[in-house]
Amino acid sequence: MVCVPKLIRFKVAVRHTNVEGGRAIMDLEVFRQLLTPVGQGALRQAVTLQPTEATFLANSAALRKHHSPELAKIALETALLRLKARDKFTDADRMYFTREALEQSTSDVVARHRTARFAGFGRVADLCCGIGGDALAFASAGLTVEAVDIDPLRISMTEANAAAVGVSDRVRGIVGDALTVPLETKAAFADPNRRSENRRFLSPEDYTPSLSAIRARFPSNFPLAVKIAPGVAKSDLPPDAEAEFVSLHGELKECVLWFGSLRGATRRATLLPSGDTLAADAPADSLPLAERVGAVIYDPDPAVTRAGLVHELATRINAEPIDFEVQLLTSEQHTVTPFATAFRVEHSAPFHPKHLRDYLREHQIGRVTLIKRGSPADADDVLKKLKLDGPNHRTLLLTRVAGAHTAIVCERLQGRSFIHLAGCR
Repeated sequence: MVCVPKLIRFKVAVRHTNVEGGRAIMDLEVFRQLLTPVGQGALRQAVTLQPTEATFLANSAALRKHHSPELAKIALETALLRLKARDKFTDADRMYFTREALEQSTSDVVARHRTARFAGFGRVADLCCGIGGDALAFASAGLTVEAVDIDPLRISMTEANAAAVGVSDRVRGIVGDALTVPLETKAAFADPNRRSENRRFLSPEDYTPSLSAIRARFPSNFPLAVKIAPGVAKSDLPPDAEAEFVSLHGELKECVLWFGSLRGATRRATLLPSGDTLAADAPADSLPLAERVGAVIYDPDPAVTRAGLVHELATRINAEPIDFEVQLLTSEQHTVTPFATAFRVEHSAPFHPKHLRDYLREHQIGRVTLIKRGSPADADDVLKKLKLDGPNHRTLLLTRVAGAHTAIVCERLQGRSFIHLAGCR
């Protein structure tokens, strides 16, 4: 079994630069041209054009007056991807990407967090390294990195990116099979391919290479971390691993399995960029349901819910669950916590659109942020029936309380800005 790049597009022996939908598909030969003085000149010209998807063809025509069609398109593609990458990488304006590699790359905020656990090992392997996001973080922290990928284009990009950010002396690119290539590493990180022909795999045994194959290449207690999909089934989590679920600005990003001396707990939820972490070695005791919705309701961060740490959080903030399946907590007093968004409850009642509409009108609530947690209601349909009018804004939480469909009108006290909303008006 071999380590296939994170999206199977490139084949080592086949030259396949062409145009897909007006944009270029990168290959190794043209990428090398991009790194030459002529190519860098084309790239500088492309950057000044500030290309967008809408202007790509027109920009390409302008650039072709000075450069070959292939180089013009690759330069524009690189300039465009650098703009898209700014949300992920501080040094995006100096780096190189393919679209697929950028989509699947680790942002430098997440990579820096992960790197902290590898401090002290000196040398680390980055298996299935892609365009080198994690390798750059390792090297920037002073580690020597063996960056491995079967795709020579990805390795060339990793090396170019390392040079761009000034860490090329600590990154060695290796084209080869992550399961068999000789390594001199003292610890390893692996980011196996989780897709095939537009399908996403959740089971780690469906990855390429599989989790078991990656583990088999190293001794049983070897310091190893493997990135997996955050939607993994709990039954697929190895009992000897720490499963760390990571969110960034309230959006669930990934799960990392930590083995050997890198393991620190059984389950962990980490919130970035703050770095707040909640961990446990054993499941917390089951908590009784709250008798009613209290003065405050808490919506835990998705990293906390996926890590199965809602009861640990409840114990920490002296709160109770409102339902056995819905991951919401309530209490009579507000306890500030980074691990959940807290709301002051103004009104809680069984969900009836007419009764809810009457309440909102009485309190002149004309705008609501609608959040669904376990509710079967259609958000757009609900908002249409409410016929909102008035100057005030509130959060409308549609959920279940002890199994009953319930509407809660509330106001946010503290917590993350919502990314995973059911609807917003």
